[in-house]
Amino acid sequence: MAMMNVVNQASAVLLCGHGSKSPQAGIEFYALMDKIQGKLCDQKLFGAFLDYDNPNIPEAMQQIYDQGYRDIIVQPAMLYNAGHTKNDIPGILSQFHKTHSDARLYYGGPLGVEALVVQAAADAVMAVLPPCDGEDVTLLVVGRGGRDRAVSDQTITLCRKLDAHLEVGDSRYCYFSDGAPSLPSALTQAAHSHYGHVVVLPFLLFPGRLLSHIYAEIDKVAAQYPAFAFHKAPAIGMQDVIVDALVQKISEATLVI
Repeated sequence: MAMMNVVNQASAVLLCGHGSKSPQAGIEFYALMDKIQGKLCDQKLFGAFLDYDNPNIPEAMQQIYDQGYRDIIVQPAMLYNAGHTKNDIPGILSQFHKTHSDARLYYGGPLGVEALVVQAAADAVMAVLPPCDGEDVTLLVVGRGGRDRAVSDQTITLCRKLDAHLEVGDSRYCYFSDGAPSLPSALTQAAHSHYGHVVVLPFLLFPGRLLSHIYAEIDKVAAQYPAFAFHKAPAIGMQDVIVDALVQKISEATLVI
């Protein structure tokens, strides 16, 4: 694959979300688009989804092509370097190029746990941090989980970086599914610790069913341990630093086809 920086300001940008059955997730995705568009100068921003919502990615790429664009930057609005960003979206790009050979397709890749993402995560924690001695707080980072080791490693890396960044008594990680420790066991363990507060940070960009399930599990454990204080941090996608992180990814996108 050829590798070069994007320099054509006449290019179009396609922001790709996962999609969700939650209306709030779609609202936040388009609100994020508005913020990004304000920083893209002459580049026009489009949106598409892998699942649930419309348009899907191939449909959006065709719309962009039909409007005369031949340089198309595809940027996932996704955190994890997992199957969607490593296989699904690149596969869509490859398939599109087979029937649109004059298109130049650029790819920005997932956000990962780069500095701006860590800052957004830290800010989400600070937003719900109780007014108490930080040494009485344990931070619990909740990763999505999965069989891909790279996904698990991202959660661990974020936890370690936040532990170095924040003044809290302890930092731990867990997974919602397909990983150990699991969220229920980590919450129960936290409730049996000597820390008075636990701040739970779901490592997610947008609200949706997964965030609702995580919050429900927190509420369930909190009801079992009423003397212990649980604090639910929000998803991190609407922060200005996430906008900056995505704009940076777009500017660094490389020609893949």
